[in-house]
Amino acid sequence: MYVSWTALELGAPAAVCPWRPAGAASSQAGIAGAGRAELPEDPGTWWSVLGTWDDPVEALRAAPAPGGPVRAAWHVVVQPVSYRGDAVLAGGARPFDRLPRRGKVAGAAAVITLAGLGDDAARTGEFLERFGVLGRQVGDAPGSLAALVQAPDDGAVLTFSAWRTLRDAVTWAYHRPEHAAAVARHEAHRLLPSTGFLRCAVLGSSGTLGGTDPLAGLTGTPVLPEETP
Repeated sequence: MYVSWTALELGAPAAVCPWRPAGAASSQAGIAGAGRAELPEDPGTWWSVLGTWDDPVEALRAAPAPGGPVRAAWHVVVQPVSYRGDAVLAGGARPFDRLPRRGKVAGAAAVITLAGLGDDAARTGEFLERFGVLGRQVGDAPGSLAALVQAPDDGAVLTFSAWRTLRDAVTWAYHRPEHAAAVARHEAHRLLPSTGFLRCAVLGSSGTLGGTDPLAGLTGTPVLPEETP
């Protein structure tokens, strides 16, 4: 399995995402923050789209070209190496359930988190408050290259973060006090009905995010269990 993440900056706000990846096995679109892992302040100007694929070449070729409503786009293709969770995407899709629970990456890595929001307003509100704080912090973490969010009408809320190495991502996740506290709070009080996270190797990227490609020239390789010392 392969996954694409596409960030779209539009020339004007749109009520519906104007682009979907042709040929993808499945996709989920949602409004996004302006090139950051923050909930959108100007809904409809930024969108992000997650796609799943059987063929990485096809996934890379699906990158949108700027034009029409799309002012700029950043397209990243990754190969998941592990998944833990029970989150549900748009339409009830659960494409990651058969992935292994453990995996490593040599080189550039990405992490995708999935958060299924529930009907409990207090718990959802607490999660979103913690989410906002962490979203503002992740961009300054050592090794962090990009961080984005996707808030769909249907399906789990997603975050995408790109890193120079998977170790950088893991170090931030487990050693940042606020992140560790958020995880502990969720485990103790179940703030969300479903969650999940993917660890991935970066296969390629194209386009721009804020005028540059944060992953230009950087790729990663999955490390198979038998290759791990």
